[in-house]
Amino acid sequence: MALTLMVLVVLWSYQRTVDRDGAAILSQAPILQPVNTLDALSELVVATRLGPTTYLTQPDGRTVGLEHDLALKFGEYLGKPVRFLVLDNMDQVMEAVRSHRAHLAAAAVHVSPHLKTQFDFTLPYQQSRPQVVFNASLTPAPANPADLVGKRLGVVPDPVHLEILKQLKGQYPTLTWQEFPHGDLDLDLLQKVFEGSIHYAISDSNTIAIAQNYYPDLTVAFDLGPDEPIAWAFLRNEDIALYQAAKNYLATLDHSGGLSRAVERYYGHINALDHEDATTFLQKIVSRLPRFSENFKRAQDISTVDWRLLAAIAYQESRWDNEAVSPTGVRGIMMLTADTADRLHVSNRMDPDQAIPGAARYLQQLKDMVPPRIPEPDRTWLALAAYNVGFAHLEDARVLAQRNKLNPDSWSDIKKMLPLLSLPAVYETTRSGFARGGEPVNFVENIRGYYDILVRFEKPHRAMASMMGGLPRLGSP
Repeated sequence: MALTLMVLVVLWSYQRTVDRDGAAILSQAPILQPVNTLDALSELVVATRLGPTTYLTQPDGRTVGLEHDLALKFGEYLGKPVRFLVLDNMDQVMEAVRSHRAHLAAAAVHVSPHLKTQFDFTLPYQQSRPQVVFNASLTPAPANPADLVGKRLGVVPDPVHLEILKQLKGQYPTLTWQEFPHGDLDLDLLQKVFEGSIHYAISDSNTIAIAQNYYPDLTVAFDLGPDEPIAWAFLRNEDIALYQAAKNYLATLDHSGGLSRAVERYYGHINALDHEDATTFLQKIVSRLPRFSENFKRAQDISTVDWRLLAAIAYQESRWDNEAVSPTGVRGIMMLTADTADRLHVSNRMDPDQAIPGAARYLQQLKDMVPPRIPEPDRTWLALAAYNVGFAHLEDARVLAQRNKLNPDSWSDIKKMLPLLSLPAVYETTRSGFARGGEPVNFVENIRGYYDILVRFEKPHRAMASMMGGLPRLGSP
């Protein structure tokens, strides 16, 4: 635990400090005119809030988040530019729509009975439930809400969570809590739990699931309610044309599979790493990564592969051990086979100066072989699967996807097909035959987990505009 905290103290220093005033941003935002027709709309103004599931700026300056991506795609659907009004908390987000300073709220808004009296909601595209979280290595586990009394309990100003606390206050009059209304709200709050400055926090299950990769000792104690739908919110009975367009957009995106791919981008791999995996990885970032980080960065310079992705691959392959050897004969930090090394002109697989650039070139070759119509991030995930199992077997899985009326260009569908390549009834119908298809799925999902951690905590190397980057732009549905 002490080493993990030391790692995070070092890595937190890499993150951009948030210095902002959501109340001032809200008060200074211009009041919008009613949208009588879509032709009259000059830009789409979206109210959101900081957080890993909504809108977050990475260390390299790129903005990511499921809500951010879906809203940008809605702007493309409308043919209108998108302006984000990034506020501090959910109260401000809803007030922005209520006061006509934003057209819609896209901020992981829960569809609650209270809000439905004031807002119209689109098709739900996710769900989450409120949970109590604690640091299992520092704080005793609470068994029920009564155990929260007398403890330092934190919450962000979310109407759903505050309503739960008010109800609990009726049962436990001495229950107190502290609201944290500013900053990178969700992760800041959970970071406070991890470092022990508060005992417990209330957050939503989606945010907690993401944060557990960064702060592996975070543990869910119990739920405070059932799953609730998440949707976009528009002011009730206003901007009807825009509201209807949003419903049509999300329905179309859902029907095409684009919505599930958008969700998969952020959530498809969050359970790949268990507590021990994430803890060990954070420790090795300090104890082992610095020895090879310059090798990874030089390899980025000769390819279009982010050095942090190369580092994630190397960790999955060898745990950053340049002397690693497997019983099957693969060896070195990138665990290259002899045949692959020969093709890449790598004479010494144990030499990271040769093996790491060789692996970068190999991954780039595989990405170039993926059909150019396939956007990021699927392009990279498919190339990684081919890196593990071979491009021919990847193509077999893509053919299987077509046979099963799935999308051969979508990683979320291909990872369902790959394990079937180990079944005789299936592989006997393919061009390349048997493959241990479950292995590339685990390979890719683990790398995605390690990569997310590195992107959050490690600085980028040079400009990444043309590269995949930490969390790539959402591809077309």
